[in-house]
Amino acid sequence: MISTVWNVTNIKKMSRLMKILVLEDDGYRVKFFIEKFGQHDITITESSFDAITYLENEEFDLIFLDHDLGEDNGDGFEVASYLFDNPWNVNNRVEIIIHSWNEPATKRMLSKISQAVHMPFNVADFSVF
Repeated sequence: MISTVWNVTNIKKMSRLMKILVLEDDGYRVKFFIEKFGQHDITITESSFDAITYLENEEFDLIFLDHDLGEDNGDGFEVASYLFDNPWNVNNRVEIIIHSWNEPATKRMLSKISQAVHMPFNVADFSVF
């Protein structure tokens, strides 16, 4: 099955239930994602290792990746590297948004998943959804 590739403007118009993966460890941001996308099937993890397990076993419509995670949780680059090293994974064909404010780390992540969009986390910017 071929997944549809969404762009940011199309996501807001979605009327069907989306399956969303969020990699985030900040409580404020987690709360925001739940409030913004809670009507969808949303999976939130603060661990890059868990995110990779989800990517191995599930198909998502939209993926949000942070880079800097809490101690012992890995980082977003590990997830980006997993996707790069596994081009067959269906999640390589979905919209991926890197929402990290860490510019050097984001550039490293984009070097692995060039189809991703960089949208540093800002509640106002996420109003497009």
